[in-house]
Amino acid sequence: MKTFAMHALLAGTLLTAGHAAHSQQPDSYPSKPVRIVFGFPAGSATDVAARRVAAKLSAELGQTFYVENRPGAGGSIGGEVAAKAPADGYTLLAATTSEMAINKPAGMRVGFDPAKDFIPIGLLFTSNPVLVASNASKLETVPELVARAKARPGEVNWATVNAFQQVFIASFQKAAGVKLNVVPYKGTAFAMTDVVGGQLDGMVGYPAEAMAQTSVGRAKALGLGGAQRNTFMPATPTLGELGYADLDLVVWGGIFAPAGTPRPIVDRINRAIRNANATPDVREALAKTGSEVKLYNADEFAAFIGNEITRWDKLVRETGVKIGE
Repeated sequence: MKTFAMHALLAGTLLTAGHAAHSQQPDSYPSKPVRIVFGFPAGSATDVAARRVAAKLSAELGQTFYVENRPGAGGSIGGEVAAKAPADGYTLLAATTSEMAINKPAGMRVGFDPAKDFIPIGLLFTSNPVLVASNASKLETVPELVARAKARPGEVNWATVNAFQQVFIASFQKAAGVKLNVVPYKGTAFAMTDVVGGQLDGMVGYPAEAMAQTSVGRAKALGLGGAQRNTFMPATPTLGELGYADLDLVVWGGIFAPAGTPRPIVDRINRAIRNANATPDVREALAKTGSEVKLYNADEFAAFIGNEITRWDKLVRETGVKIGE
């Protein structure tokens, strides 16, 4: 894969050309409703975050921003719809780590190139993957999980529900030198029900669902990805603290525009996203899900996404994870 820096340089050229080709000035944008395409059904963390920010953008920019769900093929259908839309700022994409950094290197047929066909605009949230163990497993710590998995290779049942989690748990197994029995589930609620019920030893989750169960003693949070402890789960150690330095991984959601979208429009949307994410009610909503957000400008977010594309491409290849459609 070409480096994201090369793509960013090309995108910068396209932006310059695109701006010259469009008569609309940034002060007149938007002059009609703006759709935000999302490649999964309503209700996920990214969908909720996109709708919350869309409402803020509508209020600040004076036109309706709305989310259009186009689910299918691991987010690829929505991505392709947005990639083929005019680069005029009136079709945006809400997307996650899976469809922008994992699906393509993991072998899924994707009708767009995340690095070449989109310009990163703004971050919606980041969240930590959490290793959640059932009470029935009697696992209390990550070292206990590793010891049991080494003693009983392939017998410790651990659930995942998406591409990000599949690569994350494969990276954990590689780093720890263990083999788990990874069980794919179609949804978090189904997996967590079986964790709480003792049918699974554990699962990869996120802070919102982990806190809901661990805070009332129905499950255990053993450890989490990310470079720092999650503000909302301060007692749970990071995997880096436990000796797995390469597992400082987070899941994220963001807003993207088709390549060629004029830079003034990109910056206008980015400023509105940052303003939205700085409001107390959005901060409170993020806190309730254990999510966090950094107020990246467009260049900072592009650098973040470039690093993520490179990093996940390497992880997918090292772990050999293949994602089916």
